[in-house]
Amino acid sequence: MIARNTGARHDPGAALGTAPPWEIREDLHLHTNASDGVLSPTEIVEFVSGTSLRFFAVTDHDTTSGLDEAETASERYPEISFIPGIELSSEIGESELHLVCHFVDRRNAALQAELALLREDRETKAEEIVERLAEIGLPLDWGEVVANADDAIGRPHIARAMVARGYVETVSDAFSRYLTPGKPGYVSRRKLEGTRALELVHGAGGVSTIAHPRTVRDIEEALEVLVPCGLAGIEVYAEKYGSDMIDRYSAYADRYGLVKSGGSDYHANGTVNEIVPGMNGPPPGTVRSLYERAVKMHGVDGIGYRLDESLL
Repeated sequence: MIARNTGARHDPGAALGTAPPWEIREDLHLHTNASDGVLSPTEIVEFVSGTSLRFFAVTDHDTTSGLDEAETASERYPEISFIPGIELSSEIGESELHLVCHFVDRRNAALQAELALLREDRETKAEEIVERLAEIGLPLDWGEVVANADDAIGRPHIARAMVARGYVETVSDAFSRYLTPGKPGYVSRRKLEGTRALELVHGAGGVSTIAHPRTVRDIEEALEVLVPCGLAGIEVYAEKYGSDMIDRYSAYADRYGLVKSGGSDYHANGTVNEIVPGMNGPPPGTVRSLYERAVKMHGVDGIGYRLDESLL
C-alpha cells in the first residue's frame, strides 16, 4: 500500500482526527530541542507533568543527548514515569521510515557510534540545503538555523529560519514548497538500513515501533522485512489520524502481531491545531505491552532501561 498524506500532524488544515475514548495516560513520541522540538528536555517534562499523562517517552531524532536532562527533571514529578527513547531515520527499499525506539541504553557504544555518523551527515546536508536556497534567492544565515538547535540539526530548523525571514508563512509551507523530495531545497541524507536499525536498538536493550506509518511509501514491504527481525509495534494512534487510518493500521497490527502504539509526536511548534501531550495517544497498557516485548526479547537484566513494574 502506498501511504497517503492525510492526517499529518503539521498540516494546519487537517482536522484533529478521532479522539480516543480513553483518558490519555501514555505518550510514546515526544521531541525536545535536542533535535527539532522547541522545548528543552526540562520544559517538556514540566509540560507533561500538568497533563493526564503517567508515562512519557522522549524520542528525539537520531540523538539521545536530551535524555539525561529529561530523566533528571522527571525525578521532581513522581506521578509521571520517564522512558528513554530515540527516533531513528531508516529505510527499506525505496521507503523512508522512522523507528521510534524505547527502553534503550543511551550509553551503548555501537548505537552512539552510528548516531554520531547520522548527526554529522544531518549537519552537512543542512548546510547543502542552505546553499541551495541561497542559489534560488532565499539566503539564510547559518547562525539563524542553529540558534534553536541543541544537537541534531535538520530541515525543521531551516524551515523555522525561513519563517523568521518571511520567505514562507509556516513550517509546513517551507516543507511543501522547498524541503521535500523533488523540491529545489531538498538534499537526501544518510539513513540506516531498516534491519540494521533494529539490530542497533536490540543491541541497546530496546524495542522499536514504526512511527507515523502514513509517511512510509510501502508499509507492507516494510512490515514484511522488519517483523521477522523483531519489530515490536506500529503507531496506530498518531498525528491527526481519523478513524479510517486508525482502522487501517490497527488491521496491520493485528495481522502481524504488533503492539498498537502511538503518541502526539509533539514538537511545540505552536501551529494551528497542533496535537499536544494528553490529546492523543495509545490505550492504557501500551507501555506494559512494549515492556513485555522487551523482557521477552532481552530478559529483565538485558533491557536497556528498567521500569518500576509495579507502575505498569
